[in-house]
Amino acid sequence: MWSALVLGLYITAVLCDSETVLVLGGQGLAGSATLTALLESNFQVSALNDDRNFYDYHELFHDKIESIVCVRPAGLDGCFELQNFLKTNQNNVKAIVDFTSSSKELMEEAVRILAPLNPEVYIFVSAAAVYDVSDNPKQPLKESDAVRPEDPTLRAQYSETNEFGHKMLGSEEALVASGLPYVILRCGDLIGPRDTTYRWWQYQVWSEHFDIIQAAFPVPGEFEHLTFSLTYGADLAAAVVSVINKRVINEVYNIAMEKTFTLPHYLLELCIYFGNGESCWADYSATIQSYSLYPSNHMGLMSTEHAKVDLDFQPSSWEDVLRDTVTYYEKARHNHTKERDIVLSKLNENVVPYLRVEKLNEAVLKPAEKVVDITSSRPEVNKIEL
Repeated sequence: MWSALVLGLYITAVLCDSETVLVLGGQGLAGSATLTALLESNFQVSALNDDRNFYDYHELFHDKIESIVCVRPAGLDGCFELQNFLKTNQNNVKAIVDFTSSSKELMEEAVRILAPLNPEVYIFVSAAAVYDVSDNPKQPLKESDAVRPEDPTLRAQYSETNEFGHKMLGSEEALVASGLPYVILRCGDLIGPRDTTYRWWQYQVWSEHFDIIQAAFPVPGEFEHLTFSLTYGADLAAAVVSVINKRVINEVYNIAMEKTFTLPHYLLELCIYFGNGESCWADYSATIQSYSLYPSNHMGLMSTEHAKVDLDFQPSSWEDVLRDTVTYYEKARHNHTKERDIVLSKLNENVVPYLRVEKLNEAVLKPAEKVVDITSSRPEVNKIEL
């Protein structure tokens, strides 16, 4: 009897000390940074994704993590590899980090299926856009400000105006309602290496080769003085590791850089970096539908005081982030040609005057490479006024 009790206590201790972290997603900017940080902190990592290869994802992680191949929109119930993982890891996962439950329905599915893993904490990576559907948030934005208005008409109006924020807040609400121990990390616009939205890289090429492109940056009137927060991928990754190590539960944290921006300020910083501070200009008559890539949240700056106190959060300096991110994409011109061609295609289709497309391609590509073939029926005069 006594030996059985001792054995039971030993097994419980082993299960509670599990170092396995399950990551949902992880192929993009914040996810790859988080996988790297978890591995560097000596966690065993399993990642569930659809096995697409963005940038150098496979090269970085194929022999270092357990890959669970599953197409998330098709549903987790039918994911054979996940079912095997669940059978062998019940009560044996330290944490779940979720980058993919971007709606109430997806989160409800995830917590229902993954609850038997009994994680110490379920970390959901959310977005500052939740404040866009909240009732009268103050400045700077605090975590407690993400509360929907009581008026159903106003709720519907906000949800229609910012569907992304509506869905992300729905995910948060579903996680809190699940009863699992949770932590929610809200990010501003994410920046850093391996961005699958290609927003930074487009602006980087635009700023560096402004003398060739000669097209003004569209800055809608609503964005001219609108301040917003940026979140560096590595800073988010550090926050995830801190949450796990400090065993924090049932909290919400804003994660963002100290330096804050308006869209013109951000663009000027890039232009100055490339020595084009006197040459770049913006079109302040642009509409909200114009080709402006930041910001995606419109309620202002996020306070990170809560994260600093609880998680010892120390955001990276803008100078380091600017230098390191620009350097990464400069090297990626040659190392990640698939993604580079996507960036050029987007710029050539939406920004670059037709007669300047080939010149831009020649400036960006290596001499031995073919230019990206962009067909356009729009003559140069239909582009932005020069």
